[in-house]
Amino acid sequence: MSIHKANKRDLFFCKWRENGKEKRRYFKTEQEASAFEADRLQTRTQEEERLTLGELTMLFCRSRYDLNIVTKRKIVYFLAGYEKDGVHHPGTGEFLRDKYAESLTRQDLERMRESFRSRGVGNNTINKFQAMVRAILAWGVDQELIRFNPWRDFKKLKFARPVFQPKMEDLKRLYPELPEYLQWAVKTAFFLALRPGQVELFSLTWDAFNWRRGVVIVRQGKSGRLKTVVPHPAYMQEARRRYEADMAAGIPWVCHRGKGQRVLNFRTAWVLACKRAGVTLRPYDIRHIAATEMLARGADLAAVAAQLGHSSVATTGAVYAHVTAGGQAHAGALMPALGEMQPPDTGRTKR
Repeated sequence: MSIHKANKRDLFFCKWRENGKEKRRYFKTEQEASAFEADRLQTRTQEEERLTLGELTMLFCRSRYDLNIVTKRKIVYFLAGYEKDGVHHPGTGEFLRDKYAESLTRQDLERMRESFRSRGVGNNTINKFQAMVRAILAWGVDQELIRFNPWRDFKKLKFARPVFQPKMEDLKRLYPELPEYLQWAVKTAFFLALRPGQVELFSLTWDAFNWRRGVVIVRQGKSGRLKTVVPHPAYMQEARRRYEADMAAGIPWVCHRGKGQRVLNFRTAWVLACKRAGVTLRPYDIRHIAATEMLARGADLAAVAAQLGHSSVATTGAVYAHVTAGGQAHAGALMPALGEMQPPDTGRTKR
């Protein structure tokens, strides 16, 4: 931007380019023009120092060394999309990437939600990505990179939580149909209450096992927090035998295909095994079955929450709110007597 004097009029004007177009503004005195120029230069400097959501996300991912690579990849695909066969596939939230982080609005949130809905995505997944963006913004505020979190007070969408019924019989029918490496993976996910997949189960290494204390310390892929699991003694015995064999072969992974080959995809083997067993079961159901079995057998809710790695008992109670009929009868029978307890009415009327 520069200050000029008009030839035919006794005026001064500032000239600058904005969005590829030349703009001018006239003033009566040179001092007014100079003040306007200084104000615009300061504003432009402040704009250049502001971080876009994409820039803030890049700093967030670099600083969070504990963030799983799969989670980081999801964030990148969400904001930048991906290339395949020379074609760019836009991310669901790619329109947010170049917006200033502090300038995100409710309209941006609604546009993100509609973008997900157009792809057939449910409210639960939409809420997860909303929480992810909000966590990045909150981190930016904590690191003093931005002044405030514009999405802090926006509530999540309501959705019907699925009620998970015990499916232990289905798992028992499926287990013999699985290949050996998946049988051990299912055992590990079941007894350690892990999320199956690359984030937790197939990234688990033997150094997570504390043999002296009989516990396994797992870094959760969803939150990055550590959880300490106390597995069944029989599982720990089998794990110890496998540990010794893997250490002799130099294999760090707890679950692998044999000879240390990492499990990168098990979907085909899982689907075929489900068809042979005649069951419909998702890999994630293993974790739900583990929680359901612990609760149905009388385990304390706080202990189950610790095994699952939930930060709050309320989360465990909300997800596993169902109660088996036998468990509810057992809970009623545990109530102490109060005063003189009368025998149950047999249907006869006293005269």
